[in-house]
Amino acid sequence: MAKKYFYFQPQYVGKFKCKGSKCDAHCCQTSWNILIDNETYDMYKQLDSPEIISHIKFYDERNEYFIAFDGKKYCPFLNKDKLCSLQLQYGEKFLSRTCATYPRITNNFGYFFERALILSCPVAAEMILFERKPMQFEFVKVPEKIHTLNGKLFFQEIKSTEELRRHLIEIQVAMISILQERKLSIDQRLIMLCFFVDRLGEIFSNFDENALIKLISAYESKKFLTEQVPLMIQSVSFDVEKFIRLMRELLDSVYDGKDAFDTVRDKKFLGAFVEVLKLNFDKNNFVAVTRAAENYARLGELKKKFLASYATFLENYLVNELFLSIYPWRFEGSPLQNFAAFVTEYKLFELIIFSATIKGFDDKKTLLELVSWFTTRFDHVNEYKRRIFSFIENRDEPFSLMESLLEGSN
Repeated sequence: MAKKYFYFQPQYVGKFKCKGSKCDAHCCQTSWNILIDNETYDMYKQLDSPEIISHIKFYDERNEYFIAFDGKKYCPFLNKDKLCSLQLQYGEKFLSRTCATYPRITNNFGYFFERALILSCPVAAEMILFERKPMQFEFVKVPEKIHTLNGKLFFQEIKSTEELRRHLIEIQVAMISILQERKLSIDQRLIMLCFFVDRLGEIFSNFDENALIKLISAYESKKFLTEQVPLMIQSVSFDVEKFIRLMRELLDSVYDGKDAFDTVRDKKFLGAFVEVLKLNFDKNNFVAVTRAAENYARLGELKKKFLASYATFLENYLVNELFLSIYPWRFEGSPLQNFAAFVTEYKLFELIIFSATIKGFDDKKTLLELVSWFTTRFDHVNEYKRRIFSFIENRDEPFSLMESLLEGSN
């Protein structure tokens, strides 16, 4: 009997089909380098094709090979129809792990795998972000052939306790349900989830299975939603000037004032963010903070207009990011610290989105371009996520940080 593997994944994964000839082929037409695993490189050498090998360079720092774009904006193996000439000529098995699996991201938890799509792919992003119905998940059995993708399977091994592996899916389902509670604003859902994660950390510090079951059951209760959630929301007092200061410190920490505007897209999207909020890297300028706070207040009506056109865009982004990046366990540290990093990154993304729309970057195509740019920065280059986590880790109390990030009022 053929071996099968257990996967927990959004239902959209099974519906995804690459449309390289019909999209902007962001995976092959960007300034990033495409990594080539050693096994694939050895296959290319055996082809005895100097032209192919001439496009492969060695990355000393990571001890890996990569396809060099040589100053061009696209992969040298991409043909005029935006299709891979290597795959067309030699077959799918000659694709590297990166090319064979992108935009799929797979994580392994010992007993099972989890898989989702990264939003730098415009086809995946459009399918995910503009879906009006709540994102649905499924538990599926995957046959060996699909699981291995011709031997190209690449996944991240997630370190976790036995207790977490046993209860991970039910915890994730509970967190996703909170993020999909449409009676609440996005910020209110995040406040609710913050209390959930805080209690979750306590439960796993000295694992108590009964307490975990009660926690999940409580948050699923309609009575809890009507009686307890309003108290949670009221306990968070948002301060816009603290928020602006935090965003400025975050910019300074994440970009370090050096690589903020390296590319055309940096200048377009991050530039709009800085211009609209009158931000700069001088975090001690109080006048600028006050002016930025005034500008932020003007975003209120714009946010309503954006959500009227794209009601589920932000919700779907959050759900996908929570699941894809394995929050609140991505980094070594407490679940609450991880969650604070998740919220901080999201608030930066949200502000950039709203700032971009002020500058007129609000059509569907441009929004997908923005999401691709942001995701490339923060998901393809893990260093940016790590910088955000370090930024949070060095602060005294991640729970109090929520008051600088989230608005309880509608």
